[in-house]
Amino acid sequence: MPDDVDFKSDKWIPEIKTLCMDFLAKIKEYPGGRFLCFNDALGTKENPGSIVKEYHETAKKFKVEIYGENADLALINYHKIAALYIRSFLKYRLFYFDVPDETKYFDVCLYTKLANEYFVIAFLESIFRGWNNDFDGLLILDPIYKGNFIKELYRYKKDIDLLDPVSFSNTLFLIEQLYFHRTY
Repeated sequence: MPDDVDFKSDKWIPEIKTLCMDFLAKIKEYPGGRFLCFNDALGTKENPGSIVKEYHETAKKFKVEIYGENADLALINYHKIAALYIRSFLKYRLFYFDVPDETKYFDVCLYTKLANEYFVIAFLESIFRGWNNDFDGLLILDPIYKGNFIKELYRYKKDIDLLDPVSFSNTLFLIEQLYFHRTY
């Protein structure tokens, strides 16, 4: 597969950054949130950062594994694209704590401690809206399933090689089918 492959999903970079900044603004209200910072590892379409480069690299490998010599002509569905992006988000961590040295103790909550994992839910809702003709649906996960999903993402963050894009994309498909609802 050639190195200069054009990734149509690169057009999402500005929207992902906007989503990150909106998410960060909301999460700053939670305990410890004031110390969270955005790791701009996305870059731009013209100058991709480590997250986008990782996405490109893993997407190329993934496509070659699945489609062989026809990989450069093949397209992958948005569940797989989302799975590969999520893998990159967890590997390079969009959000991190920047705590001043003089701050000895500070309170955190699960939302701030696991900001990268919770961001994935916001990202999925955006992806599902975009690929479902932008209808104003909401991603409302069952609380027990949501907790287990966050734990799964945390496990992947700790060992990114555990995240298999094919099986994870199937999980994302099921989440969309079961928990993404129209608002009437």
